[in-house]
Amino acid sequence: MKQATKTKSTAALQDSTMAAIKKHLKFLVGQDTCNPPRKIKHSDVLFVELERFFKACGFTVTLADFTDGHVVFYALRGTPNVLFNVHLDTVPVSEGWQHDPFELTEVDERFYGRGVCDIKGGAACLMALAEACDNDMAVLFTTDEEGANNCCVSEFINGYDISIFDQVVVAEPTQCLAVLEHRGYVSVHGDFTGLSGHSSSVKALVGNAIHQANAWLNHAMTYAVSKQSAANPAGICFNLGYIKGGEKNNMIAEQCQLGFSVRVPAGQSSADAFETLIHLAGDSGDWHCSMLAPALPEDLSVKQEAALFCQKHGLSISKPVDFWTEAALFSQAGLPALVLGPGNIEQAHTVDEWVAKEQLMTCYKIYSEVLG
Repeated sequence: MKQATKTKSTAALQDSTMAAIKKHLKFLVGQDTCNPPRKIKHSDVLFVELERFFKACGFTVTLADFTDGHVVFYALRGTPNVLFNVHLDTVPVSEGWQHDPFELTEVDERFYGRGVCDIKGGAACLMALAEACDNDMAVLFTTDEEGANNCCVSEFINGYDISIFDQVVVAEPTQCLAVLEHRGYVSVHGDFTGLSGHSSSVKALVGNAIHQANAWLNHAMTYAVSKQSAANPAGICFNLGYIKGGEKNNMIAEQCQLGFSVRVPAGQSSADAFETLIHLAGDSGDWHCSMLAPALPEDLSVKQEAALFCQKHGLSISKPVDFWTEAALFSQAGLPALVLGPGNIEQAHTVDEWVAKEQLMTCYKIYSEVLG
């Protein structure tokens, strides 16, 4: 009889926890935080309500708006040693949705809506946890992870005392496994300039901007192949995304533009890969790097601290992943960081994005364990 009562009590607790998660997720999904266009401001209903909620739960709240949709929301209670970070911006909504992307829909033990998987589900778990316990706790919400020119995490690292934390947990869809390694990311645009003229000219061969770009590309491909191995068949994941230039077959191409990206493995430097690639053919190109993001971690020796944290809290560790997260920025700043959140990356950014209720409950329990 006592066992039955205990089971009933546990089920009731789970039901109330899921009801809280659903309530918060419904609110978060109802706020349009698509990025782009990233028209997010600190005065939006989203942050007015978040500030009210966290203050009611005993948190000190700090808001910083760096304009153009870059908002940092920081809630602190007590003296925690773990920082939870979640981005609240989402990718835009494309056509083909069967469910209203800005209205939480529940079907067959799944929640549907833009951002439920990436990664408002993680934020809802933290909100439910914040009101269910009185543990010391720190939550950082940001709004510019999905678009270009993200700065929120960097501004937080530079503007706040992060030395109080021993560990950072960044929420992304990892099926509630702890990711300790992922690739860095580099995105680059290059311009090549040639000498215009008739294609019969002797200067066509070396003065053609497309020829210059092609010479560089041959070197880049050779370098990329040299980085492949049995243990790392993708190497640095070099990819030429576009190349364009010239006007007609009988004219020497005066201009050529191209764009490429690389994703370096953990333990390697994105900055070194960028510098090596752009100088493969001398200084023939004019290069602009739009994103230079480190791997997690750049220095594999610091991975051990995160691994020990996982061991302490019974967290299952994932294999390294190829997608990039802002955990790398915390790691670069000297803090052990890992990535852990509900949902599968395959459901992120999709039409009718969804997350399983079971994943949300598992994530809630893990975050609760981390708080101690």
